[in-house]
Amino acid sequence: MPDTSPTQTHQQYKHHKSRSPEKIVSGIITARWAHAAAPVIIAVGGPGGTGKTTFCARLSQLLPQSVVVRLDDYKTSRSTRQDKNVFGAHPCANKITLIKKHIGLLKRGQSISKPVYNAVSGEADATEAVQPGRFVILDGEISTYKEFRAGVDISIFIDSDWKTQLSTRINRDIDLRGYSREKAIATFLQSNLREFARFGAESKAWADIHLYCHDDYRLEVEALATEYYSLEQQLVSGIERIDLSGLVVPLATPFAYNNRVDTRSLVRHIEFLARHGVKRLLVNGTTGEFFSLTLQERRDTFLLARRFFPGMILFHPGCDSLAQALAEAAWAEYHGADAIVMLPPWYIPRLPHDGIVAYFNRISEALSLPLILYNSPLQTQNGLTKSMLKRIRHHGLKDNAKDLAIIKATPRYFIGGDRMIVNAYEKGACGFVSAKSNMHPAPYVALEKYLAAGDCDSAQAQQQKIHRLCDVLSGNREIPKIKYALAHRIDGYRSGVRLPLQDISDAERKDVDALVLECR
Repeated sequence: MPDTSPTQTHQQYKHHKSRSPEKIVSGIITARWAHAAAPVIIAVGGPGGTGKTTFCARLSQLLPQSVVVRLDDYKTSRSTRQDKNVFGAHPCANKITLIKKHIGLLKRGQSISKPVYNAVSGEADATEAVQPGRFVILDGEISTYKEFRAGVDISIFIDSDWKTQLSTRINRDIDLRGYSREKAIATFLQSNLREFARFGAESKAWADIHLYCHDDYRLEVEALATEYYSLEQQLVSGIERIDLSGLVVPLATPFAYNNRVDTRSLVRHIEFLARHGVKRLLVNGTTGEFFSLTLQERRDTFLLARRFFPGMILFHPGCDSLAQALAEAAWAEYHGADAIVMLPPWYIPRLPHDGIVAYFNRISEALSLPLILYNSPLQTQNGLTKSMLKRIRHHGLKDNAKDLAIIKATPRYFIGGDRMIVNAYEKGACGFVSAKSNMHPAPYVALEKYLAAGDCDSAQAQQQKIHRLCDVLSGNREIPKIKYALAHRIDGYRSGVRLPLQDISDAERKDVDALVLECR
């Protein structure tokens, strides 16, 4: 049980670029309570608009047998709050006694009947049963308040500047709650700047972990209580090199009617993939139409993926210039990429091999992240050979050429051909990158599991299912076909592509329609 005194002794945390805050926190919690018999209560608090709910969702993905309890559901009725002229951060706006009781029950391993707040009626007019998991995550600005401190095992405070809080709350309250802009601003002023400053800000002093939300919604660890800082340093020294083996989904990029990146559909797609068991994304690959995105759009797409996807993210800078490639790779490393995927230069075909080797080695020397080479000779006219691979310092190779003869020339081989996944694994591949898994991840996730377990018969059965996807979706129209299929699977997703690509024909639509029905 943490110290309940008003202050904690903290150590400023040195940022580890290859580890996200969720991974750092989950590592600390898992190590600290590895043998805990009772559920571990984790409080995630801080002012509204700092990304607490998103962080809780990611943390839950990383902690086995965890459950998230939303404290927003414990608000008193809207009419009661109006009568008292209080907002969500005020203790009187929340059912404090009931929350304390439920925390105690969950800590003792007992289920609770949690209220469910109805934003339309302004009442908690329903309940839902919550079974305690091994880890119970309390999500809410009041979760770190002093009233609950004695019942919490570890507390995490997420802070940001007021401009970030205001921007987030305006967007959320207008889009999700139907507030006018004026009401959203008034709510922010009362809830964040007055009530939380009075009742909640002090809890940062005794919170065990401090996170900071930047204006681009990137989270960073600020400080750790001394106990957890020491534990984290031990964990960092013992971390094994990152494991990227298995399925990698090259994320498609949706476009809205105005031809801008459709961020809402992108988030829905990311969440769809995470729900179906995908653990690795490649952002700004060919399927993501990197060739038609601006540099800022590529960065924005990555930041959204990093914010909403709980797994590993590989980033493709997509640059011909060495200087630009170095700059974009460094940016991605700073913002939490897990690996860099890099094409060779492509404007000048049939470059001298020595030049390509030197190009990649300059990039590898500048990175502390794994570098995955991207072999796509049809597009670049600069294919990678066995002799070149042996001279380049790299973590692995994503091979669109499907040349299984070069598997032994690279430390880790990722096949880029869906029909050859099992065959590639038989010859030593460790992973596969599949564009088609964007719209139907199930057989690919299952195949990953069977390959890891060495279950050859089950793997071959999944490979046959994948052949059917290849029959319909392959070819030079693959990207628009995949996006058309995604429009059937994700509400509001548009199937449009940017020039020079074009939408599919009516005949192609009929084939994809039939395939989508089979996949349901």
